Amino acid sequence: MDFINIITEKIINNFDFSYIISVNLITYFIIKLVDYLNKEKIVTVLQKRIILIVSTIIMFGVYSILGYNNYIVLVNSSIFAPVFWSWLLRPIINKLGIGYKSNIK
Repeated sequence: MDFINIITEKIINNFDFSYIISVNLITYFIIKLVDYLNKEKIVTVLQKRIILIVSTIIMFGVYSILGYNNYIVLVNSSIFAPVFWSWLLRPIINKLGIGYKSNIK
């Protein structure tokens, strides 16, 4: 059982969950803003991905400026952020009915 605990701890230590949530929240609010400003037009997948990349760069910069220097954890968290969004946060947001417009019915 110790082996499983060690592996779980190592996996958890390679991610910064506050960073992941921050990237996802910033991305969500920017997409909601663009969605609001677009009126009836749907935000394209390309626009959403660009917003995600910009949000990730912004948060990476903020963390770096604030003195966080574990860049491997930030890179891992940056890669995991969209996965965390699509597997966990988006289903919750959609169930609450506060998601943004989508062309997927």
